[in-house]
Amino acid sequence: MTSDPGMSRRVTRLENDTESVYELITEVRSTQDDHTRRFESIFEIITEVRSAQDDHTRRFESIFEIITEVRSAQDDHTRRFDRIETTLNEVVRRLPDPSAG
Repeated sequence: MTSDPGMSRRVTRLENDTESVYELITEVRSTQDDHTRRFESIFEIITEVRSAQDDHTRRFESIFEIITEVRSAQDDHTRRFDRIETTLNEVVRRLPDPSAG
């Protein structure tokens, strides 16, 4: 090398700068690794939430089917009560008038 002291200082500065850049890259890489782990954790949580929502959706669909069946049964009962009521009204109409007696 040359005996130029300015050159020696510049080389030392460049070496220090290079080392600083490598240290920063190492820090950035470490931060990225940390973020990657955190994103993976969040993804796992989202997957669990999605699974729970799917379970809830299936349960709601099952409940809706049951409610539909209950409504249908209620409609059938209403029709049966209407027929019974009509029949009873006809029976009462055919009974002799108690005041005529």
